Amino acid sequence: MRLRLVFHTIGKILLLLAFIMFIPLQVAIFNRGTDVFAFGRSIALTLLVGALLSLIKPEGEFRRREGFAVVGLGWILLTACGALPYYLSGTTPTYTDAFFETMSGFTTTGATILPEIESVARGILLWRSLTHWLGGMGIIVLSLAVFSFLRQGASLFQAEVPGPFPDKIVPRLKKTAATLWLIYIAFTLTEVIALSWAGMSLYESVIHTFGTMATGGFSSRNLSVESFHSVLIEGIIITFMFLAGINFSLYYRALKKKSLKPLITNDETRVYTGIILLATLLITISLVTKMDLPLGESLRRAGFQVVSIITTTGFSSDNFDTWPVFARGILFTLMFFGGCTGSTGGAIKIARIVVLVKYARRQVQKAINPRLIIQTKLDSAPLPDGVIHEISAFFFMYIALFTFGALFLMATGEELVTSLTAAASTIGNIGPGFVGVGPLKNYSGLHMAAKWVLSFLMLAGRLELLPILALFSPRFWRK
Repeated sequence: MRLRLVFHTIGKILLLLAFIMFIPLQVAIFNRGTDVFAFGRSIALTLLVGALLSLIKPEGEFRRREGFAVVGLGWILLTACGALPYYLSGTTPTYTDAFFETMSGFTTTGATILPEIESVARGILLWRSLTHWLGGMGIIVLSLAVFSFLRQGASLFQAEVPGPFPDKIVPRLKKTAATLWLIYIAFTLTEVIALSWAGMSLYESVIHTFGTMATGGFSSRNLSVESFHSVLIEGIIITFMFLAGINFSLYYRALKKKSLKPLITNDETRVYTGIILLATLLITISLVTKMDLPLGESLRRAGFQVVSIITTTGFSSDNFDTWPVFARGILFTLMFFGGCTGSTGGAIKIARIVVLVKYARRQVQKAINPRLIIQTKLDSAPLPDGVIHEISAFFFMYIALFTFGALFLMATGEELVTSLTAAASTIGNIGPGFVGVGPLKNYSGLHMAAKWVLSFLMLAGRLELLPILALFSPRFWRK
């Protein structure tokens, strides 16, 4: 392990983070908030740590191992420094809460420990949502786009970009990162304009756009999107949540070919759309028959929450914790699906689900006829057995970590549904769960140890497990 190279790189990324903190600092100054000095001290401390690490003389070149180390350790240190404004401003009573809130932001989870969001200083709220937006496309990917010193960082890109098939859409890695960020920024600006036109203030438009495009879900309101009581605002947000859940490389190909064909013909996108339509239909029927809601209102509530949960955004337009058991069961199931490969969504990802279903069907057919030769394909391309084995291993590790998290919460005294949904929500980077962590509640009442375990699950889920789990292997650190 070339630790000098790892820590030097992390130092450069921390310097970038410190300069990004100047954005919420300006908002704090403009609003004469109590968080001005907290941001000043946080920037100074982050600059100091970043400068000390960047002074370490790097040696050697990046390999996959160094890439995993930079991404795994880098996200932990970024979160540790990003938590300073919360703690130093007194927004959170303990550093544990500050770390949890920051990890929830950077991993685009949206699980919060803040009981009264609307009373929080505006600079802090902007920083909270900005961590979402940065984490959506990835602070490491941003660094690849900005810093030329990471031109050998293909391993960083592969370690951080979500999904089983990292897609290099242009030949040069730095240009790939820049292209992804340009598409991300274009969607962001479009949604900010649309929400402002729909009646939101510019400040709240930015807050909710950051939460939407990052599929994070942090809001400036205690009741989230429900507090606006606007069909138009919900329509805009649901549209951009859906778009954020699609593979961003497909947008590049669609623009390059000046055609929607890359989006329409993609297997994963079609399955993603089909699941949303089916889940919305089933929940709508449940709301109409069990809660006697009008058809239009049921469709509106069901559609918003289905897209919000499957894309792992976590916005709420209704207290879905009061929905019928069948409707809640569908939402719980969607927590494991997630968005498409290469999207800002979390959880298992649609492509992995599709491959596992096709592989299971293949095994059933081979059990009937052992001599039958069947290939598992995605987008008409046969997948090597090695890729299928990796996906199967990922699925096992994902379920194992989810089970560990749920059992740990039960051991701290939480009841069954709260424990299960909190674990599923954090490892899937979703945010709200049911009962004790439902849409009208938060994670502040959990045991301190539970918050650290859930923070670990958030990070593991965001980084697709391996960059984090590798850190626990003694062999990983050997020369």
